[in-house]
Amino acid sequence: MTGEANAAQESRIVAGGVWDRSYPFHPFMFAVAAVLSLWARNLDHVSPADIAPFLLGSVGWALVVYLTVSIFRQRFDATAAVVASVWVFGFLFYAELFGEVNRLLDGGYSMVRTLPAAVALLALLTFVALRLGGLSRSINSILNCVALVLLIAPTWQIATYEWRNGAARAAYDGERAYADIRPYLPEITNKPRPPDIYHFVFDRYASQKILARHYGFDNGDLVDFLNERGFYVADDSHSNYLKTGHSLASTFYMGYLEPLARDRRVKGANWHPIYEMLEDHRAARFLKERGYAFVQFGSWWVGTFQNSLADENRPHGFSEFGMLYLRRTVLKPVFHLLPDTPFTMRLDWDNAQCQRVARQVEEIKTIGERERPVYVFAHILVPHGPYSFAADGRCLNERESAERGDRQGFVDQIAYANRLIEDIVTTLQADDRRPPIILIQADEGPFPKRDGRVPWQAAQAEKLQIKTGILNAYYFPNGDYGLLYPDITPVNSYRVLFDTYFGAEFPMLADRIFAFPNDRSLYEFHDVTQKVRGTAHVAGTGSGGVSESGGEFAPTPF
Repeated sequence: MTGEANAAQESRIVAGGVWDRSYPFHPFMFAVAAVLSLWARNLDHVSPADIAPFLLGSVGWALVVYLTVSIFRQRFDATAAVVASVWVFGFLFYAELFGEVNRLLDGGYSMVRTLPAAVALLALLTFVALRLGGLSRSINSILNCVALVLLIAPTWQIATYEWRNGAARAAYDGERAYADIRPYLPEITNKPRPPDIYHFVFDRYASQKILARHYGFDNGDLVDFLNERGFYVADDSHSNYLKTGHSLASTFYMGYLEPLARDRRVKGANWHPIYEMLEDHRAARFLKERGYAFVQFGSWWVGTFQNSLADENRPHGFSEFGMLYLRRTVLKPVFHLLPDTPFTMRLDWDNAQCQRVARQVEEIKTIGERERPVYVFAHILVPHGPYSFAADGRCLNERESAERGDRQGFVDQIAYANRLIEDIVTTLQADDRRPPIILIQADEGPFPKRDGRVPWQAAQAEKLQIKTGILNAYYFPNGDYGLLYPDITPVNSYRVLFDTYFGAEFPMLADRIFAFPNDRSLYEFHDVTQKVRGTAHVAGTGSGGVSESGGEFAPTPF
C-alpha cells in the first residue's frame, strides 16, 4: 500500500469517528498507579518480582475494559477512554473509594453490601461520560494529567528508596556464602541414597515451659509422643532471634547475621538482605549439590512464599503483596459473593490459612519416596495468628475467632498444631516407607504483652523468655544424637545434621540469643543470652558450643 493510500485510509478513519486523535493513556496509567502506590507503602518488603504479576494483571484489565468499551461504541475516542477509566479506577481503587460507604452501611470485612452502591455510582458516571460530547477530549486530557501525577508520586518514592537502599541487597551473595564453608564439606561420593529430609517450622510455637508457665497449657502429651517416636526433644531451646526472618535466615545460613550488621549498606527497616539470605541459602545449596530435590511449602509471607533454588514451590495462595493488593480491589466483594471455594476464599480475613494449611499437610504426606532424595521445607503459620482454627482444626469465622479471644486462640492453635505434628510424623514413619530425617521447630515464640516503646534488649527477662522459648525436636533414623543437647538452638541444626549424616566437619557455634530494638533497627543486634538463660548457664555455652567472644554478637568461625 502506497503512502498516499495510507494517508487516505487514516483520513477516512478519523472522519468516520473511529479515532478522534486523542490519547487514551489514563486508564493504563491508573492501572499501573494502583500497583505502584501499594509498593511505595511497602518498600522495605516488596521487590519488583513481587509486583510483576499484579502489574501485568492490572494493565491487562485496563486493556480489556478499554477495548470492550471501544468495540461496543465502534470508536476509539476520548469518550471510550473516559468510560474505561471510570471502571478501571473504580475497580482497582475500590477500597479507597468505597471504604467510607462500607462503614456507613456496616458492610463488614467482605464489603459485599457496598457493591450495589458502588456499581450504581460507576454506572451513573458512565452515563455522564457518554453524554459529555465535545467535552470528552478536554476531560481526557485532564485525566491524563491526573493519572500522570498519581503515577509520578509512587514512582519517585520507589526510585528514591532504591537509590538509597537498593545496594543493601548485594550485602549477601549466595555463592560467596557457600564458598566460605567449602573447607568444612566432605567430598561428594556415590554412596547409597541418603534419607529424605523434612524440616517443619511451626511459627511461634512456644516451648513446653513457656506454655505451662504463661498459658496454663500442659504440652506433655506431644513431648511424650515425640519421645516415643524416637525424637530428641531439646527441652531448653530458644530461638536465636526475635523474628521469623532473622531466625530462619540464621538457621539456613548456619551462622549468625553479623555480616549484615557490619555492612554499612544494610540499615534501618530494610528487610531485603534477610530475604536474599532466605532466597539462596547454604542448607539448600548443600543438599541440592548432593542430589536432593528441594520442595518448599511456604506461607503468604515474602520470606518463604517461594524460593528460587526450590525445584517445586507450593505456597497454595496469594503472596503477601498479592493479598494486600487484591483486597483493595473489587475482587474482595466479588469473591465473597461467589460460592466458597479454596480459590475464592484466598482473600478471606484469615489470610487464607484455612485454604492453605491442611492442603499443604496432605500434600506433604503424599510425597512418598522418589528416585532422588527429597528435601522438604514447610513454613506453617500455626499457632501464628490470625487465630482461625479451633483445637480440632475446624475453621472459624471472624466473629467466632474474636469472641474466643487471642489467648485461647493461641492455645487452641497449639492443640491443632499438635494434631498436625502427630499426623505428619505417623505418616512419615510408616512401616512401608524408608525413615526420613525430621526436624520440627519454631522460629520464635509468641509476642508477650509489653510496652512497645521499650527496646527489646531492655525488655524484662520474662518477656524475652516468652518470645524466644521454642519447640525444637529432631528425628535421626540412625538414632545418633551425640551432637545434640538440651539447649541447642536452630543455628546449629544443620551443622549437626550435616556432620551426623554427610561427614561434614562443622564446629558447633555457641548458642546465642540476639535482640534488636524494634522493626526500625533490624540489624542492631544485642546479645541477650545471659538475660534469657542466666549467667551460670551462659558460662557453659551449651554441651556442644564453641566458646566465642567479642562485641554485641558472637562471630561465626568462617
